[in-house]
Amino acid sequence: MQPKMAWMQTLLLLVCALGISCMRVSASQQETHNPLERIKLYAASHAPESSIVLRLNSTVLEAGHSHQWFELSWSGVQQPSYADWLGLIVPAGADITKTAPAKYQIAAMDKNHVKRGEGRLKFRLINYRSDMQFALFRGGMMAPQLAALSPIIRVQNPNEPLQRHLALTGDNTQMMVQWVTKNSSNPTVKWGTSPGAYNHSAAAVSSTYSRQELCGPPANDAGFVDPGLFHAALVEGLTPGQRYYYVVGDEEWGFSPEASFVAAPPVGPQTRVKVLAVADLGQGEVDGSMEQSEMLVSLNTTARMLQDIQQHDFQLLVHNGDISYARGYVTQWDNFMHQMEPLVSSVPYMTTHGNHERDWPNSGDRFIEAYDSGGECGIPLERRMVMPQAGRDKPWYSFDFGPIHFTQYSTEHPFHPGSEQHAWLLADLAAVDRSVTPWVIVGGHRPIYIASTFNMPDQGDQPVAIALRAAFEEAFVEHRVDLTLHGHHHSYQRTCPVNDNRCQDTPQQEPAPSHSSSSSSWHDARSFSSRRRQGGPPRVIHDAPAPVHLVIGHAGADLSLNVDLNPPDIWEVIKLWWGYLRIEASATELKCEVVSDMDSSLMDAFVLTKPQGWGAAQMQQRSAKQQQQQQQQRHAGEGVPGGVQAGDVRVAEQ
Repeated sequence: MQPKMAWMQTLLLLVCALGISCMRVSASQQETHNPLERIKLYAASHAPESSIVLRLNSTVLEAGHSHQWFELSWSGVQQPSYADWLGLIVPAGADITKTAPAKYQIAAMDKNHVKRGEGRLKFRLINYRSDMQFALFRGGMMAPQLAALSPIIRVQNPNEPLQRHLALTGDNTQMMVQWVTKNSSNPTVKWGTSPGAYNHSAAAVSSTYSRQELCGPPANDAGFVDPGLFHAALVEGLTPGQRYYYVVGDEEWGFSPEASFVAAPPVGPQTRVKVLAVADLGQGEVDGSMEQSEMLVSLNTTARMLQDIQQHDFQLLVHNGDISYARGYVTQWDNFMHQMEPLVSSVPYMTTHGNHERDWPNSGDRFIEAYDSGGECGIPLERRMVMPQAGRDKPWYSFDFGPIHFTQYSTEHPFHPGSEQHAWLLADLAAVDRSVTPWVIVGGHRPIYIASTFNMPDQGDQPVAIALRAAFEEAFVEHRVDLTLHGHHHSYQRTCPVNDNRCQDTPQQEPAPSHSSSSSSWHDARSFSSRRRQGGPPRVIHDAPAPVHLVIGHAGADLSLNVDLNPPDIWEVIKLWWGYLRIEASATELKCEVVSDMDSSLMDAFVLTKPQGWGAAQMQQRSAKQQQQQQQQRHAGEGVPGGVQAGDVRVAEQ
């Protein structure tokens, strides 16, 4: 664990243990999320100092490496200061008044800097598809002065296939394989059922985005560098549940190392599946860069999830908004995808838009004056991660995975009754065949229920939750949605099965089947459990008549401290710590474990159950209800009072 992370976690433990009510540090109110936003480039200037020399242990980023460590040393700094810092310039030679560095470290991280004006630091660099170099800046972040430049680091293969990730298409005989290069012209995926034997291939479709397409700064200004080409190739003819081995790239520039994935499982109640879910993850730097970054914890979360994928056969990762927190900086998308590639090159990665991907004034989102995307307005996410969505800037879609139907929607786009998204979501739920997928999980970003004190009009947690309930709650109950997964508030929260702010089940607790890990007492200091849940065994909920709502925005971003300390009785668990959700589903059980990013201990565990044959019975009930409604409509059209049989009318007339 990073020292800063340990200090931050200890502080939060003390804050929460003492019950201190703090101002929220959240997506909606914090001035910045990305450390690069703190650098005031408009005040930057060139002030070269000939005495300063920067040296590198290597000047080549070699091909075939996912990353490479470089040691940067410097000397000759006159009157060294704690405000001096070292930044990575991408591309090399970029105008430092117009292009933000990709990363930085404070020079005083080496104590010799302040003592003698010299030092050395290690940086882990990834392939940004262009040459790069370091610069030593003086004057701090508010008025940086470029004092010296390092030799240029040459990138050996700018078209190395990078950032591999997978996505489902809605057809479990397909997989969308995606990656990025600088400008390769013949991108291809090759695959087969044995390592090294690629019997099939498919050409990719390529796209990118330009500065002019973006909505505002920093995305179309200091944060923009060439994002490269995004390639998406459709792998078809897969056998559900079969493992496939693949490489991506082209003949001219070479192919990636081999990776593998398991094709989506057969759809139906006979299949068991294991799913991971997060929201509000972000990114962290392993080399100590970005000292002010608030998302170092994301490194723990991604490492734990990778273990689950590799050692416990989890098959899918769902990420419901606030993906990278790049907020307009292309290099931060590169950093995030490098962090995620080990996971999402082996399991499909399904995303939804959050405020930090989509929101910008007058760009089509539902908020009046939200600048949270840093000018991206959804374009980078949509181009980088191809989802089976309804169309351009219509990021809502659904897919079946084993016994689960996932409905993914956007809380950032209009969702009111009468909107296109509202009509789509209601139609999607109405069309689910519960005899095939007995479980329905709905996912978005901003929560439909939330124990938060943030009530600001338009963007506040509670006003948005009220609007979501007005739009969807009746349909969620009518169509027997089992679980909703949202984020935005950086906490973990769980309701009872709830409708109209009232629990719809009995409050007794029952023992659950054994789980892979047990609760740890150190979580208790960060718990705000409601009066309905005061410890005891994991919750078992039988055939719930209304959804259980989860807030899972605790994957990596700074925690939201504006929790309602006296929440309504619908709240069974509220915890302030980082972690993620595991789901294991069969025809009759949906087991959920929320695990800590620190040690994988349980923060919460509950099980939803259904009787055998529930899905078929549900479809029979739906069919009978539809027949009754059709009969009533026919009678209404014939002028016959509803509920009165035609034969009865004839008797009355005789």
